[in-house]
Parts: sequence; C-alpha cells; structure tokens
Amino acid sequence: MGIKGALQKTYKIRRNSIGRDSVIVAMPFEVVEREARKLGLTVDEFIDKYQAVAQYDSFDGIHYTFTKNEKV
Repeated sequence: MGIKGALQKTYKIRRNSIGRDSVIVAMPFEVVEREARKLGLTVDEFIDKYQAVAQYDSFDGIHYTFTKNEKV
C-alpha cells in the first residue's frame, strides 16, 4: 500500500551495528538532491548541514522531513 501518485523505490533494511536503537534504510538520492537544490546547496553541503527527521505514531508508515543540524 502506498500514497496515491507518489514515486516508490524499495530498499533493504539493515541492522545498525552499534546497537538496537535503530536500523539503517537508504533514501532515494533524488530526494536529497531535490532538497539541496531548493536551498541552493550541493548534495554534500546539504548532507553536512541537515538531518533527516522521522515522524511516526498512530498512522501507517513513516514520514521524513529535513531540519538544519544545530551541531554544525
């Protein structure tokens, strides 16, 4: 089941070797590239300056947004 009209790609889920608090899932490059372009940044600059925020709870699935990394 997906979101009507949304692009879809399938990715393998991997365990985080550091601990049990998270797993690793890839994100489509096009998503990061688009967000970087909107902000006038290169992909590498965007990756260095922003972080992905996972939103989840009482709805199916997960929704990701990006926020500026305050540690930079």
